[in-house]
Amino acid sequence: MTVRKKALDAYTAVIDDGGYSNLVINKIINDSQFSSEDRALFTEIVYGSISRKLTLEYYLRPFIKTKLKRWQRHLLIVSIYQLEFLDKIPSYAVINEAVDIAKEIGGKQDGNKINAILRSYLREEKQKISDIKNDKKRLSIQYSMPLWIVDHLMRHYSIHEVENILNELLKRPNMYVRVNRKLISRDELLEKFSREGITARKSDIHENAIIVKGGGITDSNLYREGLFGIQDASSMCVNYALNPSGNELILDACSAPGGKGFHALENMDGHVDFSDIFEHKLTLIDNESKRLKHTNLNILLKDATTDSYDKIYDKIIVDAPCSGLGVVKRKPEIKYNLKEEDIDSLVDIQLSILHHVKEFLKPGGTLVYSTCTIHQMENENVSYTFKKQSDDIEFGEFEIPHFKFKGNHRQILPHEFNTDGFFIAKFKKL
Repeated sequence: MTVRKKALDAYTAVIDDGGYSNLVINKIINDSQFSSEDRALFTEIVYGSISRKLTLEYYLRPFIKTKLKRWQRHLLIVSIYQLEFLDKIPSYAVINEAVDIAKEIGGKQDGNKINAILRSYLREEKQKISDIKNDKKRLSIQYSMPLWIVDHLMRHYSIHEVENILNELLKRPNMYVRVNRKLISRDELLEKFSREGITARKSDIHENAIIVKGGGITDSNLYREGLFGIQDASSMCVNYALNPSGNELILDACSAPGGKGFHALENMDGHVDFSDIFEHKLTLIDNESKRLKHTNLNILLKDATTDSYDKIYDKIIVDAPCSGLGVVKRKPEIKYNLKEEDIDSLVDIQLSILHHVKEFLKPGGTLVYSTCTIHQMENENVSYTFKKQSDDIEFGEFEIPHFKFKGNHRQILPHEFNTDGFFIAKFKKL
């Protein structure tokens, strides 16, 4: 089976079957005998086609004269992505392989149909996105972002800032790793990366952060030895607000996959309770704790909106369930699966968690609220609502040195520092 046929299978698994792009891609790569070049091409086609789906559909629409089967539409989308955005692939190679795939799936007639559409696409003039007069519609098509999300962003940011955000969310993300300070220093880890032929450099965003170039890092001996974890630098900034120290007892209330709790453990001598509502996620946390060689922890099956924790904590992390709009670079299907009405239910859950877990926080203790979204209702709105509804809660102050930030909450936009979009707020219990 060819790389492009597998790319079509992956695209279909994500768009039609609700698969997670990262998991689908990793499974197909692990099950295939791809060369490094084929693996890179496969990944680029799948992520690119999903990321730019609305743009590609806009380009394709005028060339559809008859009813298409769903798989035919998908094949055309992944083919047009290659024609539009991958300069090194000859057009004839894209078309010939698309025709072969169509014949394999449906027969000669389907191959002829795909051939005719793609050749017309190459031959004829395409619709220009710049001709769309309405700014919101133009941005939606140009950056393949559903209109309701563009509308929300434009209510809070200038059109220039919105374009920067949307453009960044189409890019492939940096790979950040978090140094496991219990086992190694950042400089020592960088030396080991260099000896292993892994290209890596320090990130200024957090003192524990390293940017790594290239794939396959989880196959390295350094990963197996637990010398680092995979975590975006914006997520690491939670540690600035939490400021773990000494022998503190900390709760990571919605912890899977556990990065923020592990980060806390790596910067103190205390204990962390990891809690999550899904049992299979607790297995992931347990496996990661063993890989990282952490011992000062418990892993608890708890519903953070209702269950008792039976103890009082010095500090609590609430990395709440959210829309995930800040990590669209990593999981582009999020933006198509999410509906505007989903936000209200997420806000209710976020507030419910905050109000419940604060009962297990000691007076004077710190509560850090974070999300991986850029939606204001889930971030600033939840933070101010929680404070307003809580007589025993006030904002706390923290700093992020590289951002030159000092305050009680910070929305990190994805284009500012080439990270995931992320939100952090700090509270103190009176």
